[in-house]
Amino acid sequence: MPMIQRQNGFAMIEVMVTVVIITIGISGMGMLLMRAIQGTHDSAQQSQAMWIVQDYIGRMRANPDGALARFYELNPADIDCTAPPAICAETYQDGAEVAASTCANTDAKTNAASPMASFDNWITTCGLNTTIYDSASDFVVNPELTSTCTSTSPRENRLTFSASCVQYQVTLTWDTKIKKGSTDENERTNKNNFSMIVEFN
Repeated sequence: MPMIQRQNGFAMIEVMVTVVIITIGISGMGMLLMRAIQGTHDSAQQSQAMWIVQDYIGRMRANPDGALARFYELNPADIDCTAPPAICAETYQDGAEVAASTCANTDAKTNAASPMASFDNWITTCGLNTTIYDSASDFVVNPELTSTCTSTSPRENRLTFSASCVQYQVTLTWDTKIKKGSTDENERTNKNNFSMIVEFN
């Protein structure tokens, strides 16, 4: 009889210990899953950033005269997304057709290089449609694309009659994972960036 009394409640203690162990295990798995989701999200944003920069560089290479003339120097603060630039080609913006601008200059190549660069800068920064996701920048948090001429040639450019830009650094900066331990939103936001160098002859 005394042996039976000494074992009263032993099964309940085992159940409670088991519940504690399971709770700790589930919490750990939850944290691991959150880290995995965060890592996947960061990787996806990095891939989109690479795509944006490579697409922009492709546009520069399609307009080498504009690149040499430094028309691809880009500061996001200088872009007005509410006012698309004129271009000598028909475009669709917000589902409506926009007629081509008149290219009246006798040198069509000279006349097209600057508007083409302006449109490339605008379309990469702003996208074509405000109601659908039509740009890779729609999937990156607060993207800022900058393009800076990092090297010039003493050879005079035939469009601007100044030194030609033969090298650009294109950089995309965006917001990424959040830091804990601060009440200031600016301190909780990390910045990430991706850069590429492009050269012209």
